Amino acid sequence: MSSNHAIVYGASAIVGWSIVDQLLRKYPNDSSFSKVTAITNRPLEISSSYWPTTDVHGPQLQLVSGFDLRNEEGPTLAALLKEKVNDVEGITTIFYSVFTAMDDDIEEVATNLRMLRNVIDAHNILNPNLKFVTIIGGTRGYGIYAPGGTFTPPLREDMVSNIPAEYAKTVVYPAYRELLNEKSEGKSWTWCEVCPDAIIGFTPNGSQFSLALHWGQYLSLYAYNHGKSRHSSHPNEDVVKVPFPGNTAGANSLFTPVSSKTIARFMIYASLNRQECGRGKLFNIADHEVPCTYGEIWPKLAEWFGLEGIGPVHVDDSESKDTLQVGELPQSTGSISPGEYITTHREIFPRHGCKNALTAGVGAGNRQLDSVGYWLTFDRQMSLEKIRKTGFEGNKDPIDGWIETFEMFRKAGLIL
Repeated sequence: MSSNHAIVYGASAIVGWSIVDQLLRKYPNDSSFSKVTAITNRPLEISSSYWPTTDVHGPQLQLVSGFDLRNEEGPTLAALLKEKVNDVEGITTIFYSVFTAMDDDIEEVATNLRMLRNVIDAHNILNPNLKFVTIIGGTRGYGIYAPGGTFTPPLREDMVSNIPAEYAKTVVYPAYRELLNEKSEGKSWTWCEVCPDAIIGFTPNGSQFSLALHWGQYLSLYAYNHGKSRHSSHPNEDVVKVPFPGNTAGANSLFTPVSSKTIARFMIYASLNRQECGRGKLFNIADHEVPCTYGEIWPKLAEWFGLEGIGPVHVDDSESKDTLQVGELPQSTGSISPGEYITTHREIFPRHGCKNALTAGVGAGNRQLDSVGYWLTFDRQMSLEKIRKTGFEGNKDPIDGWIETFEMFRKAGLIL
């Protein structure tokens, strides 16, 4: 068994949960890590985490909750870690999957930068032999939050240095890179950043920005109300159609989604391949290098719930093309939004044993997720050329990640 000890910050978030899951499943092999410390802010019990049970030969798991990284400066956080984490001095690898969304972009950047600084400062105190740090970025760093996008795809890693300065101030990723370059200088550790677009994955406590959970709750309620659910007392034998929640441009624009499982595996792979993946490299990541569209995905997602997914009701793109901001919906969409539908029918969940669904929704991300199909009306697919050169595993069907996630949500009682 390796002496590697991984600490996962944001272990109850979409990517963080999957990192812990994959480490406990001994990816990429039995001897990769001997210890895993999962750090969360919100309380989480191992018994309700849905992580696999470990054996005496697997990595030892320690789950520690109650860490508010916003208010624990480096020395204070180091002392707290030393108090609560077993073998804290033996930590070799940091997986950082923490992000706090705020209405004010400048405040959001400052807050998230402060949290990462506190973590790095703490481990520079505690771990003189630290080996690797991996962080999560995203296509927001390519300027996709600007109406119509910023660059012509495919998006390549070298483009991020050309983001307009005014836009860059609203995104924390450039500040992360500057911080990590500064803090790693002269140290034993190196680092990399992973850049996904839409992330599809499971979390036991829900998530602010889980499109899979948002659509999963919507489609499961829609199926129930139209007699297509496994809970339906009077099954409907007729075809029930459910329109894509967006417009034609949103349904037809190209992008490259990724499962949290794929992200987790690469972050682990990168940490074990420091020479190839370190030195502050940025890697785009997706399940498949051939881009897809929501229009292609939607029918397959609806089919899993016994529904027929069809094109959008709102077909007029003139109102949204290059004009709608993130989270904005057209004045008239022609149908109720998924978020509104979930709010209207959410009391169906506990009647069928899905009590967790009432507290584990998407919360603050509701409106942004409702608007995905309206403002993301431009192609934004990423190049995977750089990550392929590392030797990391190849393509997988993007639908697999959605279905695996729906199955986990159903198991956890978050969807019908």
